[in-house]
Amino acid sequence: MHCKLLKTAAATGRYPVAIGTDCIVYPSTGPSPLDILPHTDEGKPVAGTFRLGISRGMVKHQGTQTVLWAEAQFEEAGTVFNLANLIKNDPTAGEGE
Repeated sequence: MHCKLLKTAAATGRYPVAIGTDCIVYPSTGPSPLDILPHTDEGKPVAGTFRLGISRGMVKHQGTQTVLWAEAQFEEAGTVFNLANLIKNDPTAGEGE
């Protein structure tokens, strides 16, 4: 996973804001994971980066939340916690808020 994180960062210039067990949170301009995954000019995933799918080595979309949602979580909890775990376990996270 570390290699894919580095290659994704090199291809997009984006770094994760939270990493949890089997969940990585990236800042994005849109609600789809395709908004941050790097693609070649032909539309194929860049080699060595994260790819969406169900096969071995691929990743699935765990959910999407807004920055305002994350800010509300910090205000409510008032302590340090991992946003990746909250998004992964949030039943509304897949709704593309």
